[in-house]
Amino acid sequence: MRQDDAVGAVSVGEPMDERPEHLVVVGASAGGIDVLTSLLGQMPADFGAPILVGQHLDPRRESHLDAILGGRTPLPVSVVTERIALEQAHVYVIPPNTDPEIVDGHIALHEHAGRRPAPSIDTLFRSAARAYGEGTIAVILSGTGSDGTAGAAEVKTAGGTVVIQNPDTAAFPGMPRAIPPNLVDIVADASAIPALLQELVAGSYAPSRPDEERLLRSFLEQVKDSSGIDFASYKRATILRRLQRRMAATKTTGLREYIRHVQANPDEYGQLTAAFLIKVTEFFRDADLFNHLRDRILPQLIDDARDRHNELRLWSAGCATGEEAYSLAMLVADALGDDLEAFNVRIFATDVDAEAIAFARRGIYPASELSGVPQPLIDRHFTRVGEHYEVRKTIRAMTVFGQHDLGQRAPFPRVDLALCRNVLIYFTTELQRRALQLFAFSLRDGGYLVLGKSESTTPLNDYFILEQPRLKIYRREGERVLIPPARIRDTTPLLPTRAPVGRRTLWPDQAAGATRDGASQAATTEKAERLLLRLPVGIIVIDRHYDIQTINSAARRLLGIHGPAINDDLVHLLPQQAVSEVRAALDGAFHGESQTVVFDANLPEAGGTELRTIEVRCHPGGETGSSEAESVLVIATDVSGAVRERHALEAMLADERTEKQRLLAQSRSLSSANGELVEANQELTTTNAELRSANEELLVANEEVQAATEEVETLNEELQATNEELETLNEELQATVEELNTTNDDLEARSVELQESADRLAAEQAAASRGREVLAALLDALPDPIAAVREGKIVASNRAYRDVFDAADGDVFDERGKAIPSKRDPLSRARANETVRMRVRAGGRDAPLFDAQTASVETTDGPITILSFRPVRQ
Repeated sequence: MRQDDAVGAVSVGEPMDERPEHLVVVGASAGGIDVLTSLLGQMPADFGAPILVGQHLDPRRESHLDAILGGRTPLPVSVVTERIALEQAHVYVIPPNTDPEIVDGHIALHEHAGRRPAPSIDTLFRSAARAYGEGTIAVILSGTGSDGTAGAAEVKTAGGTVVIQNPDTAAFPGMPRAIPPNLVDIVADASAIPALLQELVAGSYAPSRPDEERLLRSFLEQVKDSSGIDFASYKRATILRRLQRRMAATKTTGLREYIRHVQANPDEYGQLTAAFLIKVTEFFRDADLFNHLRDRILPQLIDDARDRHNELRLWSAGCATGEEAYSLAMLVADALGDDLEAFNVRIFATDVDAEAIAFARRGIYPASELSGVPQPLIDRHFTRVGEHYEVRKTIRAMTVFGQHDLGQRAPFPRVDLALCRNVLIYFTTELQRRALQLFAFSLRDGGYLVLGKSESTTPLNDYFILEQPRLKIYRREGERVLIPPARIRDTTPLLPTRAPVGRRTLWPDQAAGATRDGASQAATTEKAERLLLRLPVGIIVIDRHYDIQTINSAARRLLGIHGPAINDDLVHLLPQQAVSEVRAALDGAFHGESQTVVFDANLPEAGGTELRTIEVRCHPGGETGSSEAESVLVIATDVSGAVRERHALEAMLADERTEKQRLLAQSRSLSSANGELVEANQELTTTNAELRSANEELLVANEEVQAATEEVETLNEELQATNEELETLNEELQATVEELNTTNDDLEARSVELQESADRLAAEQAAASRGREVLAALLDALPDPIAAVREGKIVASNRAYRDVFDAADGDVFDERGKAIPSKRDPLSRARANETVRMRVRAGGRDAPLFDAQTASVETTDGPITILSFRPVRQ
């Protein structure tokens, strides 16, 4: 079949025996047709996946996109008109004013509903992600607007790959630039995307030989050293799939070549770590769960917290960019209401990704991230900052963000509620068990653990009871569990262990000696322990659970430990900056290492402003030569003096370096004269080179004449290509016109709304003016004098009042003809908000007699005092 025969409409296809493993969906808008033709022109005829193309087009004009693309690519190109089966190595064009739906390896069309350009790239990506999951490859090319952003998030959530054209090289960078960085797997120039797609469709990297398997394990250790995250315990299929994406992005063909690339470009460690991690989340994700937490779980936890000095502790493990933790904080704030200040609320939000934690700490999110949050919640807990929303300080103050690896770090104690949703699905069974043991240690008796709906693991029956099956909510019950070891050594469950009551001896063999030798040996042991407690060197003895068995006052002072601390976990009492190093050293000592220097950092001196430098050493306890120690001796020493001496020596060396640099400067000035002589010689050499260059230019000119002849011969071919480019440009203009038409429709609708609002306002003002005129006419028609007073001023009066009292010129008399002082006349008293009931004459002692009285009237603008004068009939 000829290339042209493959272009055209497609009808219902036959069912496929096996649907393709991958699906490539391409979204573009303004400027995208030229990029599309270039991309598809480089695709091989045996490409291993179908390609769906969504290009914003004007539905009022006939599209020739299929013909344009078909003339540039070896793949058959078809316009989708009915439900068809998707075939690999085939391009499908979505027609204008329609949206696709992909189900069971088939694609069907629906009429587009909405005012946005069609086909909708968001709808295309969402449908592909639901149908193909991890096999979806979403590509976003040149275009304006943000269509495709929401769909890319769903592709990422499903485990698919998101590729965007480099915004710096795109003709219209709006669409690729609108995709948040945490959703993007690969950023590439348009010319590199075809090769990327071929690599991604070819399949994930999988070691085929034992040496490759060892190389992969070694490389994951390098990633662990760089990122602090042990990916060796993550599911192998997930790691290999994401590793393949980075190989494709870096144009490396194998693991060895990729490792060389990473070693030459250390920044790639960060790119690979980000690819391994899942950072897709949203506010109040899974509304049913948060409704259940709000209505059932949190009220119960708050009631329990009132019996524990109002302490409430929650843990969001794997919080990504913080949306889940802030959602919890908003629920707690609303549940406590005015009691929030009386509670000590701490929401620990942890993740292994340092960049995600840094983003979460800022607490600033684009408006699109809050599209699913109810407006009342936004008004209460967010502040609008331009096009973004910032979490209010009351919510931010409750959350504590930190980098934390469930496979390596110690957990948080006394937690009431722990959320770990869709994290364990990426762990091996061994790492899942350790994580569940961590949660069992952290949670209070009766606390809750919430797992994701996608989790297939079941919490340990010894420690958890299923509370809500549909929402995967478990309640903590059972014996206290000890912290599992930081490094996973076996998969057997930890049995609950109770800590012995009473004082423990310094070493296990001393306890045995006390039993054998009786009271004399016990006295000797007690004397030795008193001696250790008085030593100026810090001494601590811990057991295999990191619990302190013996500690002297020097150790408390040097390490900032307050209180007795016996049987407390040493790791959680250490300063934050020392935890990871000391924890690693303790583990090494438990494995029988004779001495390990683990900590040399600055700690604030107790009671002073000077900083001390502390050195901590760990020694295994028990019998010499044992591979596993039952206890560890920790020795803390103040080495501040040595450090200060070292700093003094470094200062002396710095002074010596300064003097050396001065001498070097003098040497340079002496050598500069010699350099000038060398430059003169170079100028002579340059002159000779210029003469040779002039001769070469004459030769080049001759070649250019020959090239000009060849250019004339290719001119006809370029004119033919110009016709095709003009047709492509026409399609792009159609897409741009459609977007402009949509914008004009929005502007016209807003203009009509503004005009209607202006007409209503003018009508209301006219009605108010007429009302005031009618009110004035009614007052003037009344025969009795009336005046209205507000805030000590006359705001209205009728004609009768003005005829009587304005003519009186302030002369007011009582009924006996006695002049009333100006401060006590009815108007003055009404201005002073006094109640008036009196008879007066205005203008003279023989003037008509009036009964003057006041009445108060409430209006929307405040109270008004009405002063009325009723004639007294003689």
